[in-house]
Amino acid sequence: MTKIGLYGAAGHMGLTLIKAISESDVCELAGGCERPDSPKLGEDLGTMAGLPPLGVEVTADLTAVCDAADVIVDYSAASATMSLLPVAIERQTPVLICTTGFNEEQHGALVDAGRSLPVMIGANMSISVIAMYELVTAAARLLGDEFDIEIFDFHPWDKIDSPSGTALELAEYAAAGRGVALSDVMVTARHGETTKRKRGSIGFSSARGGDVPGENSVFFAGPGQRLEITSRVTDHKAFAGATLDAAVWIAAKGPGFYGMDDMLRP
Repeated sequence: MTKIGLYGAAGHMGLTLIKAISESDVCELAGGCERPDSPKLGEDLGTMAGLPPLGVEVTADLTAVCDAADVIVDYSAASATMSLLPVAIERQTPVLICTTGFNEEQHGALVDAGRSLPVMIGANMSISVIAMYELVTAAARLLGDEFDIEIFDFHPWDKIDSPSGTALELAEYAAAGRGVALSDVMVTARHGETTKRKRGSIGFSSARGGDVPGENSVFFAGPGQRLEITSRVTDHKAFAGATLDAAVWIAAKGPGFYGMDDMLRP
């Protein structure tokens, strides 16, 4: 059994994962961590998730959770992940990071952490989005520059990063299909009077509102035709299965910086 510690245990995905782990034959809940000012501190993780008590309380003691766990699953926020890394490195606890919104410096810190322990990034743990990565790569390769690429993401009202991590990953796959660097072709903002679109560019737009777990679309708009590839997640449960699979996988790996491609590669 893989012992899983949750970082961001009281959030949407934390609660979803508590339920999923309780039903799993290969995972068990080692602990759950929240920020020091969380009103959930001291609450039983099971009770918090609407289950019978599990005898494990929400804590702010990240060191204790790392020591009890085989792997930490992080669904928190980019700044909180930066607080997790040094503790995970010190305690040598593998980390699965499902948080997004990292800047270049923070992303570099994640890569550096992979030199001393297993670190895995999963910007989106929905199977439909994971399938989208390959579909988008193939479409971008097959459709020439006369097909403009636009990426749209729709997430809940409280998501603070835009474009989303998933949108950026989809763009990376599209750019790879075209054989270009995303940084050379991405357009993330349009306002007021703009120049005509540059051929080969990849554009982004985002919507935030309500409690939609996540919707991501990639549009290939060509002359007289349009291809749309869309994933709509309607329940946070959709993220749980692949999250637990990835947690079990990374817990058994050696030091390194891993992505979903590494786990899915035959």
